[in-house]
Amino acid sequence: MPRVDVCLWNIQNYGQDSGKYNGTGTNNALRNRFIAAFVVEHQIDVLMIMEMQPGMRGTLKDLVRKLNAAYPAPADKDWAYSYCGCAIANDQVDVVAVPGDLTNRTGARSECYAVVWRYNRLGAYTMLDAIADVAYATKTGQNSPLNISQRGRPTGDIPIGIGLNEFGAMGGFDRANVYPYNWDGHAYQLENSWSKLNYPLTGNQQQLRPSWAESRRPSYVVLQLNDGHHSLCPVAVYHAPSKLARASWGAFMAGMARELFVVDDVDGNNDPDPTVAPVLANYGFFGGDFNYSVDGTDWPEDYTYFTDNLGQWYDTGANQRTTPAPTAADADRRSTVQIITGQNHDVPINTGNTDDYLRYKIDLGFNRKIAGIAAQRVDLLTEVMANPNNAYDAALTHTAAYMDHLVLQVANAGANQRLRPQGPQQRKRLADEVKWSYLVTGAWGSTFLNWNTSRNQYHAHNILDARRAAEYIHIFVSDHLPLIATINF
Repeated sequence: MPRVDVCLWNIQNYGQDSGKYNGTGTNNALRNRFIAAFVVEHQIDVLMIMEMQPGMRGTLKDLVRKLNAAYPAPADKDWAYSYCGCAIANDQVDVVAVPGDLTNRTGARSECYAVVWRYNRLGAYTMLDAIADVAYATKTGQNSPLNISQRGRPTGDIPIGIGLNEFGAMGGFDRANVYPYNWDGHAYQLENSWSKLNYPLTGNQQQLRPSWAESRRPSYVVLQLNDGHHSLCPVAVYHAPSKLARASWGAFMAGMARELFVVDDVDGNNDPDPTVAPVLANYGFFGGDFNYSVDGTDWPEDYTYFTDNLGQWYDTGANQRTTPAPTAADADRRSTVQIITGQNHDVPINTGNTDDYLRYKIDLGFNRKIAGIAAQRVDLLTEVMANPNNAYDAALTHTAAYMDHLVLQVANAGANQRLRPQGPQQRKRLADEVKWSYLVTGAWGSTFLNWNTSRNQYHAHNILDARRAAEYIHIFVSDHLPLIATINF
């Protein structure tokens, strides 16, 4: 039975080239060893990355090199990459057509979406070219498949038979005061077409309203499955605003994205054709970092447009199956690695409960097809400690050597200011500072206090406290956990 495996992953600050995130210039390469090992171990065909730093083409090229090197057969050395901006540049752009129509900057952050995929899997799928080439960079010889989500759900006359139509609402609403989307029973007006879909702005200094431009929105690719029906399968990823009040409306708007329901049909050259009627997406996987915690009664109601049945009124959704289930235990729905806590991100997690490092329940996946798709969130700490099939040996060996080198530097540095760690730890006393060495991918400059103890705990398959658990995850890739969907057909 053919299958396609896709992965959505917020790999924080991926490709960053600053000293804070890339240390001596080796951190991205070390991180790519873990990513490549993970992709090979889980047989990933399509990897969608959030928080890709703009312009870091070299990091993607290095990842593709490592992936190709992991396969002995020449036909399997078939990896390609592409990346694009995350937001529409300005209000003058009505339809995104070229890379300059997109921007990386949203509020205080600059970041992109990236896709890394296998292009020689014709027995399972074909990766369709983008509707318009919006990519900043693409591997030579391959067209970019990346699209940016622009339109929302339609309403109007729905064909129910030959010559028969029924007017119904499948989403998309207009009203004078569009924020905060409170429906009072009177204010909504139904639309009759796929409308321009606004998203909440990102920065705290921006107006508290949804916007067409400068707001992060989903990016997606479309796979044509070799299932005998040429079924089209969108794979979409979304990174919502970080601020909770804005993030909740990001989740709301993302659930109305056109790609949850339909995608463009393909023409005779197997290219997407936006000039004809779209086709229903019977398969699909949509998810990412929603930055909106699913606690208590918030879940799944605040994701109603993802989880409710497809219908004809304002409170119906895309008939998605959620992963994990709304009834899953709290620990099963946690996803974000909390490196350090506190309002200023300066309080270490020092409990003995490693579950404390999974704090926010914000990385979610939604399946378009009820049957044929299985999805999971992978616990990286458990996997790397178990090291199945010795998959992570090379990555662990290189990381250990690098950390040993840094520990030696710190030991020899004494009070050398140049080796002080960056971020909140700069406020520590000097006697503490010289114990720290740069964490490979630390978001806040967070590091191991004692690498030898941590390494011994790893070798014993026993990470004893949440602090080290969090740092292990962060060294091994990110402060988020990957979402994987297996599509069987």
